[in-house]
Amino acid sequence: MSFSKACSGLLLALIVIMPNWAQSTSKEERTAVLKYGIETEVLDLVRSLRQEKNTDYRDDLLTAYDNARTDDLKEAIVLFFLDLKDSGLEDRAIADLGSPDKKGNSLLLNTVSYLTEIKSTKAKETFMTLVSGKNKVLALASIRALGKLAAVDKVDDLVKLYNDAETDPNFKPDLIWAFGEMKATTAVPLLLKEYDENDSQPLLRRAILEALGKIGDESAWDRVAAALADTNTDLRAAAVASLGSYPKHADPAVLLGALRDAQPAVRLAGAQAAKAMLKPELKDMLGYRVKKDPDPKVRVGALQALAAYDDGPQTVLGYLADNKTDSAVWRESLNLSLDKKYPGAYDALEKVLALDAKDKNGPLSAIVGQALLAQRETYRKLYGLILKSDKPAARAAALRAIQVGKFTEYEADLKTMSNKDTDPDVKAQAAAILKEWATPAPPAKPVAAAAPITTPATTAAAAPAATPPVPATPAAPAPTAASEPATPAPPGSTTAKN
Repeated sequence: MSFSKACSGLLLALIVIMPNWAQSTSKEERTAVLKYGIETEVLDLVRSLRQEKNTDYRDDLLTAYDNARTDDLKEAIVLFFLDLKDSGLEDRAIADLGSPDKKGNSLLLNTVSYLTEIKSTKAKETFMTLVSGKNKVLALASIRALGKLAAVDKVDDLVKLYNDAETDPNFKPDLIWAFGEMKATTAVPLLLKEYDENDSQPLLRRAILEALGKIGDESAWDRVAAALADTNTDLRAAAVASLGSYPKHADPAVLLGALRDAQPAVRLAGAQAAKAMLKPELKDMLGYRVKKDPDPKVRVGALQALAAYDDGPQTVLGYLADNKTDSAVWRESLNLSLDKKYPGAYDALEKVLALDAKDKNGPLSAIVGQALLAQRETYRKLYGLILKSDKPAARAAALRAIQVGKFTEYEADLKTMSNKDTDPDVKAQAAAILKEWATPAPPAKPVAAAAPITTPATTAAAAPAATPPVPATPAAPAPTAASEPATPAPPGSTTAKN
């Protein structure tokens, strides 16, 4: 499959997302929607703000959360704060988790993820309560949250839960995982015992090996060493992945062998261990795996390992700027370059756009335009190149960023597009932005004082004239439920670009 075909699904998703341009980006109108809009309107706006990583309305979103009547809106606001790792919603999220009845699992699980992401130590007691609750899905998520929070003060409680005959056996893998995340050395004797007594359960033993590898306790090395030669792929992969935790025993030759293993899971584990060890003698093998491995996950894992070396940024940018890079590696190169803000990313992306302009079916300009939205100010000059693309999806992505960023230096380009663009949707999009820019902001008007709440015997006129009441913020009415849109999946071609 060609790179262009691999990206076709993503481009279609981008085109579907683009109608966000129809929403006004003026601060006055957006604030009005958050205060007075129906919940479906607020929901659409929250999703746009999340996509833009726009923090201008943070306090208004807290108020919207308090007034929300549906799980959909609350969940969208939780996801907004989660993406920003903003702890402003912490107390509200804990309170909602404390009363999970009549709330959907999607909202609850995303709330757990939010509290975990902001490393909320205040949530630990709530998570421990939920571990014993009726909702088993939420209980499992709470166990994993305690692990991610490294709640070592809860290890003894979790060990007791593991040993309790009444505990659901399905909890064991998650408890084992949590022990590993906590680096719970006090749980090592239990883990070793479970490993030795469950030789007929390779999946459970794999989970134990992974946990022991994260803990890195020397007493577990004999089991790891034996598993390196095991015929079971899962055990072998878990042992290889843990090598970085045992530097005294880790032999680069073993990793070189793992990176050539017939099983993709073992090769991926080898890349993960290489990322932890950063041995110079592994770089050539990792480079080969990036270019030649038949499995896209292994190619991406090898790239992530190379990115961890001192010259990693230059390596990643080289793959980003090369239009012969396969789709999975190219997309990961883009993500790494933007997430880590590599110096030189601008020049590499400029080259990408220039090469894509020569490719009649090239999908990269649209993908880049969408990916840069969150960092639009840093890359605002690149949008001039994307506007000149012959692909409508790319021009639409550029217009969206120009609208959100209010990059009025492109006004002349937009005027031309609004009159002459060959795509009617892009033409309308450019015209709508120009109209928005041409509309002056309404002058600030004093808000009429709301009448105070009175008893039948009291009238508004009885209120002292010198002390007007504080205006009340109206609550939004309940909407029709709307689900969170799926994030466009990155391209997954396993062959080089055409």
